[in-house]
Amino acid sequence: MRGDHLIMTKPGVIRPVVIQMEHGLVPVTHIRTNMTTAGMSREEFFALLDQVQ
Repeated sequence: MRGDHLIMTKPGVIRPVVIQMEHGLVPVTHIRTNMTTAGMSREEFFALLDQVQ
């Protein structure tokens, strides 16, 4: 199966989080929408980002 989006679910979240898998920069609007969908704060996002860099 081939696709260009990663679809993730989280318990308690009504709709899935969809992540574009193309190479390059991810638009800020996509990041903010997914953060809102996942119920994630800006601080939580940056803390996780620090762990993978």
